[in-house]
Amino acid sequence: MRKTFPVNAMIEGRRVLVVGGGRVGQRKVELLLDAGADVVLVCPDCVAELTALAAEGRVAHIARAFEAADVEGAAMVFACTDDKHVNRRVREAAQSARVLCCCADGNWPDGDFVTPAIIRAGEVLIAVSTSGKSCLQSRLIKDNLRKHLDSIESSDLLVLGTSHEFLSAEERAPYHLLSREREALGEMIRQIWGVHEFFILNTCNRIEIVAAVSREASTSGILRRLLRFDRLRPDLYYMKQGFDAFAHLCHVAAGMGSQTPGEVHIVAQLKDAVEEAITCGWAGSILRGMCDSVLRVSKDIRQAVEPLLDAVEIEDVALRYLDEAGALAGKTVLVVGTGVLGKGLVAGLLARRCACVWAYHRNVPHVEEGQTIEVVQLDDLPHVLPRAEVVISAVNVQEPVITAARHGACLNPSGAVLVDLGMPPNIDAALHAPEAQRRVVGLDTLKHWARAANAAQEQVAEICARVADAYRDSYERIRRSMQGEA
Repeated sequence: MRKTFPVNAMIEGRRVLVVGGGRVGQRKVELLLDAGADVVLVCPDCVAELTALAAEGRVAHIARAFEAADVEGAAMVFACTDDKHVNRRVREAAQSARVLCCCADGNWPDGDFVTPAIIRAGEVLIAVSTSGKSCLQSRLIKDNLRKHLDSIESSDLLVLGTSHEFLSAEERAPYHLLSREREALGEMIRQIWGVHEFFILNTCNRIEIVAAVSREASTSGILRRLLRFDRLRPDLYYMKQGFDAFAHLCHVAAGMGSQTPGEVHIVAQLKDAVEEAITCGWAGSILRGMCDSVLRVSKDIRQAVEPLLDAVEIEDVALRYLDEAGALAGKTVLVVGTGVLGKGLVAGLLARRCACVWAYHRNVPHVEEGQTIEVVQLDDLPHVLPRAEVVISAVNVQEPVITAARHGACLNPSGAVLVDLGMPPNIDAALHAPEAQRRVVGLDTLKHWARAANAAQEQVAEICARVADAYRDSYERIRRSMQGEA
């Protein structure tokens, strides 16, 4: 091993001597020509490739044995013959003339420099050296870096997912991911060659992977398999690439792909997904910048479609649905969950002067002075359910919190409406019993009711496409950054 100092030699237009016309000499000559050097090749004979370069006038070939005078005027010298004694004479002559010399054999430690394993891709030049310890290791590293560079050059934006537009709430439930499942999936995805950055968008109505990914990785099917979409028919999920993926994200971020068109919770969910990915090491500056661009476009989409939509959040849809059904007036309502949806529900119920019971699991909800709210723990549900005429649940859990086995006998004997805003579902569908005046209302029912109330969907879609198309330049900048272009 020898300690070395890496440099990029600027030898364009300068005379460089290569002694030896075998395969080693050929590799040196080709690299020197790439660097713009004026190459002089000294050897009695050479491989066909070097003969062709000499015939084309790209290399000056002196067809004889090496002479000490050959080193005069050279910027550097390469000793590449298969005779160690000749290589030593080349080195000695070069050093006597104060010309830097590289020996491509066992004489290398006595030379002046070594050439590392080199990868050139456009304007990118990568050199790999182990300071003489292992040429094999250098080649392995170089070959792997070459694959990585090739994958970067074909990279583009990918969105792979499914949503309420393709699967019902019951059908989507197995594909939704809680925190630990996302973490496990993310660690598997980051092992895939060609997936450079990614985040996982997991909401009540969609599960998507958004990635900066090579062409090979996007079409290999491995992402589809990890998401378990290989179990679905091709028409039950979507894969969008390039500008189509960008436009899709703008549409989603504007709330136009939500169960209630125009809702704004998706903005926070998108930001949270990106931040989770950055914290986990899945994403970096490329997708953060992409998300910023998407949010700017989505804001313009919202402004353009605002006159056409009655934009409300899912909790407002649930309350309006119950209003229309006459299920809230003067009723006792149990809200399960203290997150964003739970807080919105309680605020809406108080405005309607309902008797409100608020159930929590870990986080005790804050009740402002003057608000008449009964706060209970989740374990107290069997004591509260008998008097609840309406139950609305919105918690992030893997299994239902209200089940037929545990709570069926506890429900209000006069009947109840149970509204399930969770994904996966919070309320056991087996509790639906019209004969007992008991209804379970899920996200799909609310979605269809809300979309019937918003009749301008085709016009909204046209506006979304037109606004997104005006931002093609933003997408092109993202694409160029993925591919390492200026």
